[in-house]
Amino acid sequence: MNDNSHELCQEKILILKEYVTKGEEILSSIEDWESLAEILDERDQLILRLKSMEERFTELKGNQICTIEEKGQIDNLIKLIRDMDQNCIHLIKAEQQKTLQDLKNNQKNQKVADYEISLTPSYGTFLDAKK
Repeated sequence: MNDNSHELCQEKILILKEYVTKGEEILSSIEDWESLAEILDERDQLILRLKSMEERFTELKGNQICTIEEKGQIDNLIKLIRDMDQNCIHLIKAEQQKTLQDLKNNQKNQKVADYEISLTPSYGTFLDAKK
Protein backbone atom coordinates (compact mmCIF):
# COMPACT_ATOMS: atom_id res chain seq x y z
CA MET A 1 0.00 0.00 0.00
CA ASN A 2 1.44 3.36 -0.97
CA ASP A 3 0.87 6.81 0.52
CA ASN A 4 -1.48 7.82 -2.28
CA SER A 5 -3.89 4.96 -1.59
CA HIS A 6 -3.69 5.63 2.16
CA GLU A 7 -4.62 9.27 1.50
CA LEU A 8 -7.54 8.13 -0.64
CA CYS A 9 -8.82 5.92 2.19
CA GLN A 10 -8.53 8.73 4.69
CA GLU A 11 -10.29 11.11 2.31
CA LYS A 12 -13.08 8.58 1.78
CA ILE A 13 -13.50 8.23 5.54
CA LEU A 14 -13.71 12.02 5.91
CA ILE A 15 -16.32 12.27 3.15
CA LEU A 16 -18.37 9.49 4.76
CA LYS A 17 -18.19 11.33 8.10
CA GLU A 18 -19.42 14.50 6.39
CA TYR A 19 -22.23 12.44 4.89
CA VAL A 20 -23.17 11.21 8.37
CA THR A 21 -23.24 14.83 9.56
CA LYS A 22 -25.59 15.75 6.71
CA GLY A 23 -27.80 12.80 7.65
CA GLU A 24 -27.95 14.10 11.22
CA GLU A 25 -28.92 17.53 9.90
CA ILE A 26 -31.74 15.96 7.89
CA LEU A 27 -32.99 14.04 10.92
CA SER A 28 -32.92 17.13 13.12
CA SER A 29 -34.73 19.37 10.61
CA ILE A 30 -37.23 16.93 9.15
CA GLU A 31 -40.12 19.37 9.72
CA ASP A 32 -38.27 22.32 8.19
CA TRP A 33 -38.89 21.63 4.50
CA GLU A 34 -37.12 24.77 3.31
CA SER A 35 -33.73 23.71 4.66
CA LEU A 36 -34.00 20.10 3.49
CA ALA A 37 -33.40 20.96 -0.16
CA GLU A 38 -30.09 22.67 0.63
CA ILE A 39 -28.94 19.81 2.87
CA LEU A 40 -29.83 17.25 0.21
CA ASP A 41 -27.92 19.25 -2.41
CA GLU A 42 -24.84 19.28 -0.19
CA ARG A 43 -25.25 15.55 0.35
CA ASP A 44 -25.48 15.01 -3.41
CA GLN A 45 -22.17 16.83 -3.81
CA LEU A 46 -20.60 14.42 -1.31
CA ILE A 47 -21.96 11.50 -3.34
CA LEU A 48 -20.35 12.94 -6.48
CA ARG A 49 -17.04 13.26 -4.63
CA LEU A 50 -17.34 9.62 -3.54
CA LYS A 51 -18.04 8.53 -7.12
CA SER A 52 -14.95 10.29 -8.42
CA MET A 53 -12.97 8.76 -5.58
CA GLU A 54 -14.21 5.28 -6.50
CA GLU A 55 -12.89 5.86 -10.02
CA ARG A 56 -9.48 6.64 -8.53
CA PHE A 57 -9.74 3.47 -6.40
CA THR A 58 -10.33 1.37 -9.50
CA GLU A 59 -7.17 2.82 -11.03
CA LEU A 60 -5.23 1.51 -8.02
CA LYS A 61 -6.97 -1.86 -8.20
CA GLY A 62 -3.78 -3.89 -8.22
CA ASN A 63 -2.55 -2.38 -4.96
CA GLN A 64 -3.94 -2.96 -1.51
CA ILE A 65 -5.87 0.24 -1.10
CA CYS A 66 -6.99 0.34 2.54
CA THR A 67 -5.82 -1.27 5.73
CA ILE A 68 -8.11 -3.66 7.60
CA GLU A 69 -8.84 -0.94 10.18
CA GLU A 70 -9.73 1.55 7.47
CA LYS A 71 -11.97 -0.98 5.75
CA GLY A 72 -13.71 -1.67 9.06
CA GLN A 73 -14.18 2.03 9.68
CA ILE A 74 -15.56 2.54 6.16
CA ASP A 75 -17.94 -0.41 6.56
CA ASN A 76 -19.19 0.92 9.92
CA LEU A 77 -19.78 4.38 8.46
CA ILE A 78 -21.67 2.92 5.51
CA LYS A 79 -23.84 0.84 7.85
CA LEU A 80 -24.54 3.95 9.95
CA ILE A 81 -25.43 5.92 6.82
CA ARG A 82 -27.77 3.18 5.64
CA ASP A 83 -29.52 3.08 9.03
CA MET A 84 -29.81 6.87 9.14
CA ASP A 85 -31.26 6.92 5.62
CA GLN A 86 -33.87 4.36 6.67
CA ASN A 87 -34.78 6.56 9.64
CA CYS A 88 -35.02 9.56 7.32
CA ILE A 89 -37.32 7.65 4.99
CA HIS A 90 -39.63 6.68 7.87
CA LEU A 91 -39.67 10.20 9.31
CA ILE A 92 -40.30 11.80 5.93
CA LYS A 93 -43.16 9.40 5.24
CA ALA A 94 -44.65 10.12 8.68
CA GLU A 95 -44.33 13.86 8.10
CA GLN A 96 -45.88 13.44 4.65
CA GLN A 97 -48.86 11.56 6.15
CA LYS A 98 -49.24 14.20 8.86
CA THR A 99 -49.23 16.99 6.28
CA LEU A 100 -51.71 15.13 4.10
CA GLN A 101 -54.03 14.58 7.08
CA ASP A 102 -53.74 18.27 8.03
CA LEU A 103 -54.70 19.25 4.47
CA LYS A 104 -57.69 16.91 4.54
CA ASN A 105 -58.82 18.31 7.89
CA ASN A 106 -58.38 21.86 6.65
CA GLN A 107 -60.43 21.16 3.53
CA LYS A 108 -63.14 19.47 5.63
CA ASN A 109 -63.26 22.43 8.03
CA GLN A 110 -63.58 24.84 5.11
CA LYS A 111 -66.49 22.85 3.69
CA VAL A 112 -68.21 22.85 7.09
CA ALA A 113 -67.63 26.61 7.43
CA ASP A 114 -69.08 27.20 3.95
CA TYR A 115 -72.10 25.05 4.81
CA GLU A 116 -72.71 26.89 8.08
CA ILE A 117 -72.58 30.24 6.32
CA SER A 118 -75.10 29.13 3.71
CA LEU A 119 -77.58 28.05 6.43
CA THR A 120 -78.03 31.64 7.56
CA PRO A 121 -81.04 33.05 5.68
CA SER A 122 -80.22 36.12 3.69
CA TYR A 123 -83.86 36.95 2.84
CA GLY A 124 -87.15 37.37 4.62
CA THR A 125 -85.77 39.00 7.72
CA PHE A 126 -87.28 42.35 6.87
CA LEU A 127 -90.71 40.88 6.26
CA ASP A 128 -90.65 39.15 9.63
CA ALA A 129 -89.65 42.40 11.34
CA LYS A 130 -92.75 44.22 10.03
CA LYS A 131 -95.18 41.67 11.45
